[in-house]
Amino acid sequence: MAKKKNIKQKPKEKKSIVAHILRLSCIYYTITTFLLIFLFWLISNDITRAMHPVALMLILPFCICFAAANTLWSSAVLSGFPALLVHYALTIGSIWLFLFLPNKNPDAQASGALILFLALTLIYAVVMGFVVFMRRRIKHLTRESSEYTSVYKN
Repeated sequence: MAKKKNIKQKPKEKKSIVAHILRLSCIYYTITTFLLIFLFWLISNDITRAMHPVALMLILPFCICFAAANTLWSSAVLSGFPALLVHYALTIGSIWLFLFLPNKNPDAQASGALILFLALTLIYAVVMGFVVFMRRRIKHLTRESSEYTSVYKN
């Protein structure tokens, strides 16, 4: 029997990072707006008064920042705890800048903003803790189940 030679194929062209971020942000925007419309529909029958168009438009820059944070976190540029800190800063900062501040009540107290910030940080910690745990678990399982193939044999 003749041995099959491993012919390395040319690597596919890398996708543009900007196109990837924009594609992800469109997906996040669509999911977020449909989820908000559904939640307002559950709360009230009159959906026309529920969401201000400017508030809907400000979801898009949040989604772009969130997609950029996810792209940086999953890329090889940063890894470990620094990548998690950058992801946290971009996510919570964009929530604060694009979703909270423009929609803030002028009569609201600063303690409410602090409580919201702490609640968002707690939610972020729980979700990202679960995501990091599942990523490590999946990586550990795939490492154990993969067969060793020698690179030195012809």
